[in-house]
Amino acid sequence: MSENLRNYTKAAYTLDAVVRRVPDDAWDRQSPCEDWTAREVLGHVIWGTRNLVALASGGERPPEQAEADVAGADPAATWRSACDDAMAALDQPGALQRVGPGPFGEMAVDGFLGFIPSDLLAHAWDIATAAGIDAHLPADLCERGAAGLAAAGDLLRGPGLMAAPVEVPADADAATRFIALSGRRPAAASTG
Repeated sequence: MSENLRNYTKAAYTLDAVVRRVPDDAWDRQSPCEDWTAREVLGHVIWGTRNLVALASGGERPPEQAEADVAGADPAATWRSACDDAMAALDQPGALQRVGPGPFGEMAVDGFLGFIPSDLLAHAWDIATAAGIDAHLPADLCERGAAGLAAAGDLLRGPGLMAAPVEVPADADAATRFIALSGRRPAAASTG
């Protein structure tokens, strides 16, 4: 198993643990993502996951839809299905070496997987915050994500992307530093 796949799997199941604990009445609460509810955040993640499945399997990309429509009436069930499909697609021989469009041009699936954990962790935190639960973000993935966000600098900042980093105390824990670097205001992000 590649390190990128290992990190992706850990991040996906971190998000899964959050999604499973969201109360049914919390999906339409406002998230820290300015224009999205918790349902819409998860719809965004599900659509991205379906794109990953298409890339890993050589299938058709999913059609663009409103994020709430992607998540559907039962966002948790829709997510579990998409996550299961991703794990199955990534487990196929040659899937990690398949080349296709990535965020910075053509790249192998394994390279693309190197970017996804940060997105999954940030959105796990968004959904958890909207639902009023703890995200329990893994410290090691937060450290790795924070380093990646710091290295990317302004490349990931702007409308439709991440906001400017938020200042936090120098001794803040890994999750708080990661969330702050992703442009979110951490009250007290916790690492699990």
